Amino acid sequence: MLMGTIVSIEMVVGSSGVANGIMDKVWAEAERLERVFSRYLPESEISLINREAFYRPVPVSDEMMNVLSRAADISRLTDGAFDISVGPLMKIWGFFPEREGRIPSEAELAACLARVGWQAIELNQSERTVHFLKPGLEIDLGALAKGYVVDRLTALLIEEGIENAIVNAGGDIYCLGEYPGGRNWRIGLEHPRDEDEILTVLELKNRAVATSGDYRNYFIRSRLRYSHIIDPETGRPSQSKVVEVSVMAPDCLTADGLATAMFVMGADKGINLLKKIDDVDGVIVTEEAGEIKLYFSDN
Repeated sequence: MLMGTIVSIEMVVGSSGVANGIMDKVWAEAERLERVFSRYLPESEISLINREAFYRPVPVSDEMMNVLSRAADISRLTDGAFDISVGPLMKIWGFFPEREGRIPSEAELAACLARVGWQAIELNQSERTVHFLKPGLEIDLGALAKGYVVDRLTALLIEEGIENAIVNAGGDIYCLGEYPGGRNWRIGLEHPRDEDEILTVLELKNRAVATSGDYRNYFIRSRLRYSHIIDPETGRPSQSKVVEVSVMAPDCLTADGLATAMFVMGADKGINLLKKIDDVDGVIVTEEAGEIKLYFSDN
């Protein structure tokens, strides 16, 4: 368990002794990254930023600056459908830290929306600092940090000479090389309403895939489903009719951020977005009147 999710690694290696030695290094790196990006740890770098960045520019590590810069890029690309400043909204809807779920009042929602906005996160690349321009703003990297962790752990495996492996952090996956026997890794896309059914199978080699869905972290009130994926414009759980998105990209951080954004944008805008981005593909699943539909990008 890291950053509130399960991380697993499978690798093709000659002996268990070699595997154990590599895994010791991998888990040490994973724990280090948790101390950087986890909101569940009060001593983490992101927790320090959330406490201090409104009051002063906070110096950050190179990797934090890299992730925050990529977050801003994806926010611009998606017209704000992706927004890491939704931290306060995650709290008032009960998705962090308890994951119990609650419906806030209209007054709570309005007050909280006033503290949200990715444009209010000021990044100073030369000074390597981050500064919040709104009081009460908090960043949540749940839609990005897992992808970055997967990329870092994959890079470490490559440094250790591993050619074939699969790294999975709660559905954010990198498929390195091949599955034993010489075929591509095969990733089943789970049916969002029946965990025993697979909608389709994606085959990947040296490529990442990230999936966002409304069937893991959610609550139901009066027969309505409220998922943890927040629409930054309304401040409410997304009502785009999308129930699952999988994005394939050269790196998992990109796939992770775009999957979340496309969930909020909806099927038509999401597929159109993929047409503008080289070497990125996706599958969008919607539910309308109880019917599941799949939308695929051109490739």
